[in-house]
Amino acid sequence: MPFEQYKKVAVAGGTGNLGSVVVKELIKSGLFDITVLTRESSTHTFPSEVKVVKVNFESIDSLAGALEGQDALVSTVGTLAVSSQKLLIDAAVKAGVKRIIPSEYGCDLKNEKTRALPVYAGKVAIEQYLDELAVKNLTSYTLIFNGPFLDWGLRNGLFFDFKGRKAEIYDGGDQVISASRLSTVGKAVRRVLTHPRETADRAVWVKDIDISQNQLIKLAQAFTPGEEWDVKKIDTEELAKVSIEQVQKNEIQPLTMLNLIRCAIFGQGYGSKFEHVHNSVLGIAGITGPDLEELVESIFSSK
Repeated sequence: MPFEQYKKVAVAGGTGNLGSVVVKELIKSGLFDITVLTRESSTHTFPSEVKVVKVNFESIDSLAGALEGQDALVSTVGTLAVSSQKLLIDAAVKAGVKRIIPSEYGCDLKNEKTRALPVYAGKVAIEQYLDELAVKNLTSYTLIFNGPFLDWGLRNGLFFDFKGRKAEIYDGGDQVISASRLSTVGKAVRRVLTHPRETADRAVWVKDIDISQNQLIKLAQAFTPGEEWDVKKIDTEELAKVSIEQVQKNEIQPLTMLNLIRCAIFGQGYGSKFEHVHNSVLGIAGITGPDLEELVESIFSSK
């Protein structure tokens, strides 16, 4: 595939937590002609700089028509829609799209222990499919691994339940993990699109900071002086065993898949601390300890 900088970029999933941030970053750069694909029933509005095309996500012809003339496709669809990306990818190939960034944006799926977890089966299948297409020179792709979303995770109880003053501590809580803010992932997407040759047909890793669950809890507890937290200790190996058995027996519970994600984030051996990242190539500065303290304060100081 040719590797000139991409100008025309289509985004699928542009209304979600990450997608909206990615669209904002692409607009701010002023480098792209942006098209957002939305469902036919969508009433979501976008800034005037964005072209909105309503599509039938179950029709390859509808999708291919919308993707005609696009240089790149960025997918930020949610977890439940990951497997449905295959049709979107087929449509992109049919339309001649040069670069596809699928909805990865999380744990390191090049780590075999993480890759084997049932919760990631859909993402792994999409990765393999894109690799097959790239080998045939039908398109190119980039996978972005950024660890858990730091700001979103703090606000939505991924690391602990601040409002309830509760915390589930995984494997003692001292496991250091790499995490990124949503805005950092948006910047990574932008830089992949402006560095197509360096990022072709491969994974890239980015992070804002390396931090442990205990360190995050300590920062949060500073805003609840004198209050007792309900702390529960969790063994991720046991949690993974139970969750995988639930999947194998087709007895999936509401928290089964989320618990597997927690294992990948907080457990030992899942590669959750990124030793080698592409921050410099992708212009990711990361954040310092004081920056993190400011972030935590901005989220929890008034709660």
